[in-house]
Amino acid sequence: MKFDPKQIREETSKDFEAAWMAGLKYMSERGLNEKYPRSLHALSYGKPHPVFETIQKLREAYLRLGFEEVMNPVIIEEEEVKKQFGKEALAVLDRCYYLAGLPRPDIGISKVREKQINSFFDKDLSKDEMEALKNTLHRYKKGEIDGDDLIYVVARSIGVEDMKVTKALDAVFPELKTLAPVSSRATLRSHMTSGWFLTLAE
Repeated sequence: MKFDPKQIREETSKDFEAAWMAGLKYMSERGLNEKYPRSLHALSYGKPHPVFETIQKLREAYLRLGFEEVMNPVIIEEEEVKKQFGKEALAVLDRCYYLAGLPRPDIGISKVREKQINSFFDKDLSKDEMEALKNTLHRYKKGEIDGDDLIYVVARSIGVEDMKVTKALDAVFPELKTLAPVSSRATLRSHMTSGWFLTLAE
């Protein structure tokens, strides 16, 4: 919106606070694609989804009304659902997704496997290196090493390239590829009410 700088200076000299508050009338609401940050090289701008636009407007409306925004937990333990819904808990849990995780296999290294492992490397692993490999796999079983880090840690422990370790683990230890998920007692929230008591308890 265009404005007269001279007029604003005069209004400021008379009543700075009033002129400051009146400054809002010179500002117009910019559209989503006119705001920063934005790409200067994009051939076309992003397009918001109407559902999320509506959610954002509702959020702003409730905040203006004085409501305090909180985060309800997304993961709810089965026991909490039973406490809250009592006899109806089974009906609620029937519509829930349970979270599962992959178990850590107990990987043994036999003499046959030692030969198979060595065939992927340019060297035969020494006794100490083989012990280091066994120790690393045991630490993985105990959960001390994350799955994302397993190949890197194995490679570092025996002084072999990551790619060769990847091929060796894939061929020699098929149990790593045939893991079946084991369900936990944690569920994905199916009802917002499931998280209310947990949120209020905080």
